[in-house]
Parts: sequence; C-alpha cells; structure tokens
Amino acid sequence: MSDVRPIQRVLVADRGEVGVRLLRVLEANGLEGVAVFSDADADAPWLDHVAFAVRIPPSGTRDPYMDPAGIVSAALDSGADAVHPGLHGLARSAEFARTLHNVGLTWLGPRIDDLTWTVDRVLARARAREAGLELLPSSPLLFDPDAVEAWCERFGFPLVMRPGRRLAMRSRVVHDRSSARRAVAEAGQVGVFAERALPEARHVAVAVVGDGYGNAVHVGEHELSLLGPAGVRLRECPSAGVDAGLRARIGQGSADFLAASRYFGVGAVHYLIGSDGLAWFLDVEPGLPEGFALHDRVYGVDLIGAQVALASGEELGWDQDDIAPDGCAAEVAIALTRRGCATRLEFSDPGCVETAVSVGQRVDPARYPVLARVRVSAPTRNAALVRLRANLESAVVEGLECDLAACVDLLADLAVWEGRTSRRIADRR
Repeated sequence: MSDVRPIQRVLVADRGEVGVRLLRVLEANGLEGVAVFSDADADAPWLDHVAFAVRIPPSGTRDPYMDPAGIVSAALDSGADAVHPGLHGLARSAEFARTLHNVGLTWLGPRIDDLTWTVDRVLARARAREAGLELLPSSPLLFDPDAVEAWCERFGFPLVMRPGRRLAMRSRVVHDRSSARRAVAEAGQVGVFAERALPEARHVAVAVVGDGYGNAVHVGEHELSLLGPAGVRLRECPSAGVDAGLRARIGQGSADFLAASRYFGVGAVHYLIGSDGLAWFLDVEPGLPEGFALHDRVYGVDLIGAQVALASGEELGWDQDDIAPDGCAAEVAIALTRRGCATRLEFSDPGCVETAVSVGQRVDPARYPVLARVRVSAPTRNAALVRLRANLESAVVEGLECDLAACVDLLADLAVWEGRTSRRIADRR
C-alpha cells in the first residue's frame, strides 16, 4: 500500500481487559505498546499490567475513550507512530482514521474507503448481492412513514427495521404498523429498511483478511447468537450449527465478497442462518471482530499480527489451503448488573480469565459492563463447554452483582449442549 510508515510503538485506544489483551499481542509481535487511561481510571488495576500508559486529556466528553481528539493528543504525547483503535466505535470511524493519517500516525485498521462503504448499508447490500450472497427480502431504504404501510402488508409481522447506516441506531423488531411507522420517523435522514424477519436464526460472523489488491482469505466463523446484559454472552468457534459444507460456502463467499471490494485488513461478514440452513447476509463489520481471539486459537492465526503486517506494507502471506480449524474455543462474558465494590474475586483457572476488576475496586456497569471474559479451547466442543462450565461454577464473586449465575445456567441448558443456540424473534423485541 502507498504511504507506508515504519511501526515500532503502538497506542491502543481501548480500555480494561480488552486493551490489555491487545497490548500483549502487539508486544508479542515485537512492538512497544502504549495504553490510554482517563482521569477516572488513573488508579485502575488493569494499568498494572501494561508497560507504558498515557493520560487522555479531559475534554468534557461523556466518554474520553470515544473522544477522537483526546486519543490523537494522547498518541502524539506518547511518541507512538501507530494507533490500534480497539474494538469499540472508533474502530469503525472513517473520520478518526482520517484524522490519524493527517497527523502522521498509522491506523491499524481498514482503509478509509472500506470504513465508508461498510457503514453504508445501501452500498454494502448492493456489493454483497453482486458477489452472490443472499439477502432477506426487504424494502428499499424508507424515509417516509407512509411508505412502510405497503411493506407491512407485503411481509406481515414481525418485521425487522434496519437503519440505513451502521451504528446510527439499533435495528429493531416491530410487531404492528404503528411501531413500523415510528421506526421510520425516528430514523430521519438515515432511513430504514423493512426486512422480512426470520422466526428463529443463528447469528454467525466469518472473519476475513484482505490485502487491498483483490486477495482475501477467511479464517472460519464464530457464533454470537446468545445475548446477555453486556452484549454477546456466549461465543463459540466454530459454530455448532454450521456443517462443513455450509462453512465452506459462507467462508469462501465472504472472502470472495471482500476480495471483489479490494478490502484491506481484518473484517467480519455477518450472517443469519435460518432453521432451514440457508445463510442470509446481514452486515459487514470493518476491523478486528470482538471474537478474534477464538479464531486465533482454533485456526492458529494472529489477526492482530496480520493488521500490523499489512499496515507495514507486507504481503498477506496466507494461503487459504493452509487455514483449517483445529479444535474448538468458547468464551463467556460475565456482565456487571449494578454498581458495587469487589470484596472477593476468584477463578480456579486464572489463565482462562481476562478481567479489568480487582478486589477493592468500585465498578459501574454504565462505564464498563464486563466483569470478566472466560475463554477456553479444547480438542472438541463438548470438552470446551465442560471446561468453560467448570471455570464458571468454581468462580467466586462477592461485593458485586453480576450475571454469573445466569452464565452457569446457560451452560447447563440442554439446547446449548445440543448446539441449538439460535436466537428466537421474541428475543429481539
């Protein structure tokens, strides 16, 4: 790629256990990593696990970690020559990437053009269709509430109302005409698609790496159908509901799709898979997917290393024939549900746990909702789930309210063990 700059020192624009995890991988790739922290996190325990940290200057914004100007200032103050945007909203921001480029910092993420077209669902859907991916029947982009009436009549209820731009607002399921009209009105100039709803579906994400020249490889899929207070509660790689044939189809289809768009870097193509086994294109997620560590374990890849290599001007160097799954990996996110102070926090296998919380620390789920992520791998899915459940059952959390019990119950559910982890339409109200 043009305008390649050497990379030696990388600032990670994310917090907590996610930021620490990214820093460790970067340092394993021979780079210096720099963490960021806000004034509110100056004494946060996760900073004890990093070699270098820099303060985000206060700007009055609600969340300093989402303040592009503050992150850029911190990066320049730290002497970094590159920024990894992390896993939050800034990782999908073309404006943030452009600002970094303009001040001479390398962005470890997709190109600005890729961030621009993937956020625009009209363009993303059109490109997916051209690449041969299947889309659920939907309306054109709607701006007038009156226009949704005909689509309510055509598709019936429930309907999914998807905004015309990613991150603009949440997709929602509607069950009557007044809710459909309200969704269109609230979308304003963003617009919404009225999409036929699948009564029950799995949600899977296929990880893809592209070199920007029309070459791309996929590194399998992970499932993110089961939700909790902090987003996805259980992730599995590979998905238990995707057989070898479907895995090959959605994997190669995703790679071909992003290759045709000359996509650069790591990304994920999301699908809904119906009870009939048909896969429907849902979205493109630019940048490192949140479940990247599962793909790294199962496929023996280093997706963050790939981001660094590509941003450094190196060739992709991966052959699709050499990428194959070996075993299974699963991850549970334990969510905080109320403010509190940790008085006891113990896990039987700390090596499987990532947490940004320590004993004596006061926490607020409004600021950071995840108490810990417990991640395991094993030769088989059953072995991975057994190990995961054992870790959760032996965990001791005192002084904090969280959904640990719900996570344990989830892994006692026969439907989960049998791989029937689809999301029903009622769960998406």
